[in-house]
Amino acid sequence: MFKKSIVAASITAAFALQAPSLYAQDASDTVETDKSDVETIIVTGVTRNTAKMEATFSINTISEAEMKVLAPHGAAELLGNIPGFFPEGGTAGETHNNVLVRGLPQAGGYRYVPNLIDGLPAYEEPEAPFMNNDVFIKPDLMTTQVEAVKGGPGGVLYSNALGAAVNYITRTGTQEFEGAYKVEVGDWGHVRNDFFVAGPINDNLTYAIGGYYRVADGIRDPGYTGNSGGQLRGNLLYISDDGSTEIKLQAHVIDDKTNFYQNIPYSITNNRGVGTPDNPFEIDPSSVNNLGVDFGDGNTVSPQTSYYTLYNPDGSDLTLDISDGIAPKFNIFTLNVIKDFENEWRLNAAMRSTTGSNGFNALFNDPLLERSRLEAEQFTRIQSFDGAIGESYADAVGVKAFFTESVTGTDLSDAERAPDIVANNTPVYGKVDASSFVSDIRLSRYFDFSDQSHELTFGVYTSHYTYNVQSVFATSLSDVSENARLIDLYAVDENDNQVGPSITDGGVLQPAIFGLGADATMRTNAIYMLDHISLLDGDLQIDVGGRYQELEVDRVTTNSFDPGNTSNDFTPSDVVVGSTDDTLADNFVNVPDGTPNFASEEYDAFGWTLGANYRVTERITAYASYADSFRLPGFEDYIFGGPATNPSTGEIARGDLVEDIKQYEGGVRFSDRNYEVNLSAFFIDFAAKETLGATLDDLSATGANGVACDSVPAPANCPKIRDSFRTSLETKGLEFEGSYRPEWLEGLTLQGSIVWQDPKQGQDNPIRSSILESDTNGDGVNDLRQYDVTSGADRRPRRQSQWLINFRPSYTFDETPLTIYGQVLHYSERFAADGDTNVTIYPGYTQLNAGFLYAFADNMEFQFHVSNLNDADSFTEGSSVTEGLRFSNGDYTGVARPLLGRTIKASLRIDF
Repeated sequence: MFKKSIVAASITAAFALQAPSLYAQDASDTVETDKSDVETIIVTGVTRNTAKMEATFSINTISEAEMKVLAPHGAAELLGNIPGFFPEGGTAGETHNNVLVRGLPQAGGYRYVPNLIDGLPAYEEPEAPFMNNDVFIKPDLMTTQVEAVKGGPGGVLYSNALGAAVNYITRTGTQEFEGAYKVEVGDWGHVRNDFFVAGPINDNLTYAIGGYYRVADGIRDPGYTGNSGGQLRGNLLYISDDGSTEIKLQAHVIDDKTNFYQNIPYSITNNRGVGTPDNPFEIDPSSVNNLGVDFGDGNTVSPQTSYYTLYNPDGSDLTLDISDGIAPKFNIFTLNVIKDFENEWRLNAAMRSTTGSNGFNALFNDPLLERSRLEAEQFTRIQSFDGAIGESYADAVGVKAFFTESVTGTDLSDAERAPDIVANNTPVYGKVDASSFVSDIRLSRYFDFSDQSHELTFGVYTSHYTYNVQSVFATSLSDVSENARLIDLYAVDENDNQVGPSITDGGVLQPAIFGLGADATMRTNAIYMLDHISLLDGDLQIDVGGRYQELEVDRVTTNSFDPGNTSNDFTPSDVVVGSTDDTLADNFVNVPDGTPNFASEEYDAFGWTLGANYRVTERITAYASYADSFRLPGFEDYIFGGPATNPSTGEIARGDLVEDIKQYEGGVRFSDRNYEVNLSAFFIDFAAKETLGATLDDLSATGANGVACDSVPAPANCPKIRDSFRTSLETKGLEFEGSYRPEWLEGLTLQGSIVWQDPKQGQDNPIRSSILESDTNGDGVNDLRQYDVTSGADRRPRRQSQWLINFRPSYTFDETPLTIYGQVLHYSERFAADGDTNVTIYPGYTQLNAGFLYAFADNMEFQFHVSNLNDADSFTEGSSVTEGLRFSNGDYTGVARPLLGRTIKASLRIDF
């Protein structure tokens, strides 16, 4: 596919070169020339367009020309070029990645980094389960700039912007007609078409329309077309003759599908004990074995492991097709009105409606199983059954695992045995229907007071949004390979004939281990004020403001892990229980069918900011800011976080869910003809929401038949306990961003950033996180159950580096319309988790990207880009190395998400 696409692009380019009007131009036209970065006009974090140099807060921008050179695979990878952002390399694919900011601890997603389009969220909640914020964010030729504000007035002007807010600016038309078309191909079966057209309709009305359509197998090829679809968006902009009135209408349609890459199984040769806080286990990439799935481009998903029959709560079939991937389908409509009045008042009213759905279809991977252990455990299990099922297994001498497609009847003697190592998979079905209506109305007044000028803004923000979700998590078995095959388990007699019901069905061990059903309606309202003050003839700028916001939640949940839910038996009525036509897979089904849990909840918080910028000289400014902002609870807290009561006592076990952050920052900006510098220092004091620990047996109590709950094996019906705790964080850091264009070598540009941060967590009390079995008398048999007590205190949050270095050199030739560029990305080591007693460190890595741009003419440009040129390898997330995850030969095993391997893509862009 890639070779054919390259040939097609080359033929097109060669044909274009024959046209006399398209001869090469001066080299200075090869790359779009950007004005000085600190002179860029920003619209994020301010109430009126402002020069970046004069911002009283931390602001970073990525221009359209920079986006072209960075050539990211998706939004998360693009955000990795903003200092202070630590995205996990886009390792999940184009969407549903994790983006961390300035050390703030989070499980993943975009919890503290709401993504906005032209100042408004596409959907209010940035971290909705099964619908990460980036399913709405798909940069294309209609995206002209990305702006990120950290601290400062971000938490005053925007909802949930506790850590940062990212704003994607959309192209609008002007009185000059323009357009572009770009075709891009990649060596992962990738073909993408982008376009935009913009221009005038009349003297007052302009338009812009554009989008993309893309198909691709996927960098981790699953054996089918994993990515397909795109988006189309457009706008109409009316500007009155006197420029006092602007009205913009926008429409944005998303219909897309992308692969979701998950963790890959690995093993590590056992050459030392597991990690401790004083002696962490540092993973060396050279000692990690992939066990059959290549870390760079392999996939545990295949055509055979992508299709499952699960169950709805009523017992009807639910089809999970993992080839459907992450599948957003949304219609977004926006109205923005700006009116300047003669008495220096300004009205800015923006409204957005979003409706649609997101499909989440994925195959998660848990640590591997050894076939021999799996078969022995399942044989022990079936021996514990009584009644008709127990009697049906009377002649069984064991349990054996076979490849599913090799089984043709009850005689299993010729069926193909499964390999020694078995993949322990979790197929996940998720479907979200969502809607959102957002309104942000600002009224500003510009006035002079003594020797000061003020722009005082009052705002009213409201958002009404709904969230309806159904999900099922199952368990299934396959081998570990890049063309994985399903595995089924059967009880057998001494002649390898099937005895009794199959233990699995179509590779599925349990078609629902838990699920989530929720239907929620939320309303959030905020009032805010921001005063921008200019003093000392404009040399001193001050921002002061505050925001009060409240959230009301009405929800109904039916979580299958709620107290009182039981397993369902969905054996069809026409199947004889205990026969070889029966299966245990439908006997223990935990779909979300519990008693509906109705709740109405209310939350509120207040935050404020104060910042100043002083122009020291014409080319130097210094700024300082303080922000006390908040994050109101999200779906992860009041829907997906599990029950908020102690399972045994009914006592409320959850406290404050409002999160608070105090950010102190100061910096200096310097702009010269040849170089620009932005250096800042920050300190963060963060208080997280209160969190519930795991639901565990109360080991001090007794269970069935008076057996102590700390005994091995555990008795049934032990009372439960559930701890709660609250974490905090203190982070200090430095961020440097700059560029240098030396006079001694015209055409050379050196730019990039260096970030150092030192986040350290606190925890108000240790928690009982799990139960471990131990051998107290040395007879080799575990006889006592004990709590594993953990704490994240004094730890760096998981998956957060201390250092991120991003160096981007480029050189434009003088006589040839050619620009070559490169990128060096270095992330320092990271902790796999921050609360385990087994401390594991994932290694740092350095990734190289490179490419070139060649202009055939002033309106035609060819780009060649290589990502991860050096095939860097590391993990961005995954399990810790623990004693409980070991093969019988002593090797450690686990799962982790590795970096994507080397990829190559090329594009041809025509401007008109």
